[in-house]
Amino acid sequence: MNDERETSLPKRRGDPIPVSRSWEEEAGPGGTWTIYDFGATYPLGEIRGDTDGRPLRQAEISLDGRAWTPFSAPKPDESRRPESVPHARYVRTQGKAAAFLAGTGLAAEPDEEWTRLFHRKRGWTGSDGIYSIPLNGVEAPGRAAQTRTLFLFGDTFIGTVDERTDERIDTVMINNTLALLEGGRPDPEAIAFLWNREGELPASAIVPRTPAGLAHEGAYYWLQDGTSVGGKLHCFPLIIGPNPDGPEGFQFAVHGVVRVSAPLNEDGPVLARQEQADTDLYFRSAAGHTTYFGAAVLPNTAEAGVPDPDGFVYIYGLQNDGVAKLVVARVPAEELERTEKWTFWDGSGWTARKETCAPIASGVSAELSVSPVNGGFLDCKYVLVIQQGGVSGNRVAVSAADSPVGPFSPYLPLHACTEPEEGHGIYSYNAKAHPHLSHPGELLASYNVNTTSMDAHMALGGIYRPRFIRIRQII
Repeated sequence: MNDERETSLPKRRGDPIPVSRSWEEEAGPGGTWTIYDFGATYPLGEIRGDTDGRPLRQAEISLDGRAWTPFSAPKPDESRRPESVPHARYVRTQGKAAAFLAGTGLAAEPDEEWTRLFHRKRGWTGSDGIYSIPLNGVEAPGRAAQTRTLFLFGDTFIGTVDERTDERIDTVMINNTLALLEGGRPDPEAIAFLWNREGELPASAIVPRTPAGLAHEGAYYWLQDGTSVGGKLHCFPLIIGPNPDGPEGFQFAVHGVVRVSAPLNEDGPVLARQEQADTDLYFRSAAGHTTYFGAAVLPNTAEAGVPDPDGFVYIYGLQNDGVAKLVVARVPAEELERTEKWTFWDGSGWTARKETCAPIASGVSAELSVSPVNGGFLDCKYVLVIQQGGVSGNRVAVSAADSPVGPFSPYLPLHACTEPEEGHGIYSYNAKAHPHLSHPGELLASYNVNTTSMDAHMALGGIYRPRFIRIRQII
């Protein structure tokens, strides 16, 4: 986003929304539509016509430019309620529009600087996962400049991408990698990517050492979320094994969850001193549904710098009964390593019986985030960021609650991921926020892009990397 456009973006209700581009399309017997693209999603409070400046009534809005709904301006008593204001990237009208005015709500703008940070041609050239952890444990927005950030990645390509053709050359895939970023800006000179080596070949940064991890031939770890508490990294990888019977791109099976803990210093986790432990965090619920934890971690502590700390670390997981649902456990921060001390939300309170855990949200993605926000109309709210529909969906959506366990508001879709429109088996998935890398009152969020076709991976080196958007409040 260039500086000129940045300064013209709406900051408050009633500010004009700049149009990135516009064009005309036939609307059948009704005439011609004029279509406007903002280049980002904004809360839309009013559309004014170019003839008399009065509100333009005949208009439709869209998040993706394909599915359209009639625009209805919020009533005066609703104009300051974000849930009552329509959000759109595209508008089409049958009369020329002179101005689009922002309402109170959330904007979702592509953040090209953060996206470019992970568009690399040598060494680390693509991955998914991308959780972020401040080494000093401070998750508060605007504080990343005071620490280094540890990124956790899943399956990763190591090799070279041809500058001219975008083809992968001399490339191998390993199952997890790390990166360290100095400060809070997406500076390519300030980030270093980390993995192991086995002889001359790249190898995963963290490899199975536990009995359960070693019990399955060819097993490896997919890194879920983690946190820095008391000077140690704690994360909860999934034990993954090969499953040749799965469809292309999904030939794997989950066998459990482990805990990995390691001391932290200014150079990141001291993996030579890591501790790995099998857990009972992958199980069948009392109703028979597959359940596991570690998909998101929220340290709600004074150390983390959150607005209303209660001293607990909240660990979110998924329960699948045909639809992915969100479940949550918590533990005092000082007891995080002792999973037998965790308690689980059963819908009315906390219990040691994990099998009775109850969903707090439905239709979530396999990776997500729950983040406290300070400032604006989201002040002291806990914001859930997900990808609606999992790997078959392409909407980044948010929901808010007054507590880490909900109840969460209905989802508000904010960003339509356009990458799947390119074909090649491409899909987008696993949106989540990175609170400490965000500006105060905002959330920097990412989503992953992948393809079911290994041929496409080899031919198109730009597919397999995260994309970023900035979610901010317009008041």
